[in-house]
Amino acid sequence: MSFASEAKEELVRLRLKTGGEKRSLLCALTYSAGSITLAREGLGVQYTTENSAVGELIAQLAAELYAVETVMRLSESARLRARCTVVRLSGEGCRALLLDAGCLSGEEELTLGHIPEALVAREEERRCYLRGAFLGAGSVSDPRKGYHLEIVCRHERFAKELCALLGEYGLPARSSTRKNAYVAYLKEGEMVSDFLTLVGAMNSTLAFEEARVVRQVAGSVNRIRNFEDANMNKAAAASAAQLVDIEYIESAQGLDTLPPRLRAAAELRLSNPEATLSELSELAEVSKSGLNHRFTKLCQLAEELREQGAGRLKTEE
Repeated sequence: MSFASEAKEELVRLRLKTGGEKRSLLCALTYSAGSITLAREGLGVQYTTENSAVGELIAQLAAELYAVETVMRLSESARLRARCTVVRLSGEGCRALLLDAGCLSGEEELTLGHIPEALVAREEERRCYLRGAFLGAGSVSDPRKGYHLEIVCRHERFAKELCALLGEYGLPARSSTRKNAYVAYLKEGEMVSDFLTLVGAMNSTLAFEEARVVRQVAGSVNRIRNFEDANMNKAAAASAAQLVDIEYIESAQGLDTLPPRLRAAAELRLSNPEATLSELSELAEVSKSGLNHRFTKLCQLAEELREQGAGRLKTEE
């Protein structure tokens, strides 16, 4: 089971205390997973969800709150590319549900995307509404792979009003278009975690944070390893350059012509070609900066000897 499915299973099991909470959640599901149907007997509502537990919750809430008949069946969904649960509501209560959800106005006109104030006026009802929107058309990525939570919306207005609702909780959600739909989404790990907490998925929040910490630690370990590798490569390159310079000095004029400190540094490097500056510093009992200064002097001397050698070649020519 995916992380998103586990989060939805947890949210479905949460107890709804009041009729207002139930209504807010069902109305959000109506906007995010429902569609209006027309038949001889009048208006109906059909919900499609890939999660059977969500389908059962829809049927339960609709039967409790409205005078409707419910039929639930399994179907193959080309859009979802999976078996999905279809819940069909019929009866006089469908009109009342659509009015409460904001899908219809009092004049029987369609109103697309508006979230009625009555559904989000109270704190718990507002949280239930966001929970229903996520249950109906939301998804969240596995935190071991990335941080992304989104709710797919049929109407641009609904996506923007969801973003505004999330913004009241300090969650700056963004909206974008995707084919024929609109998406309200959160990208940062902390925001995704806060959303899961907001809608009541506490176990999923804990699992998300645990995976997030593991991912951050793994990232830190990789950065440290890369840093160490880079330092080792840098030290190896410096050592190779020093060896080239010292060997040139030795062939050009001999190391015995060097001042005692430079000669000691040169012989120390020749004897320990793979040692780091820190290791050479301990062997010579000289500070790293002091030893590095001597190697710089040797480098400068090698460059001077190369220039002198090039000058003699030109004169001979």
